Amino acid sequence: MATTVKVRRWGNSLGVLLPTAFIAERHMVEGTVVEIDGLTVVGDKPRRRSLYKLRDILKYYTPPSGG
Repeated sequence: MATTVKVRRWGNSLGVLLPTAFIAERHMVEGTVVEIDGLTVVGDKPRRRSLYKLRDILKYYTPPSGG
């Protein structure tokens, strides 16, 4: 049975979430080792990451004084 999942960013890594039904059918638990075979990429192209970083945007920010 094929299952479709979405690749997501977790920190500096990429990962996938497995649906509960998929896990239950295979009696999987945390630490289960899986083998990925027959990988097919479908759907839209990955979104481009932002060209701007928050630290660069805030570099010239001066907070308002007093109040």
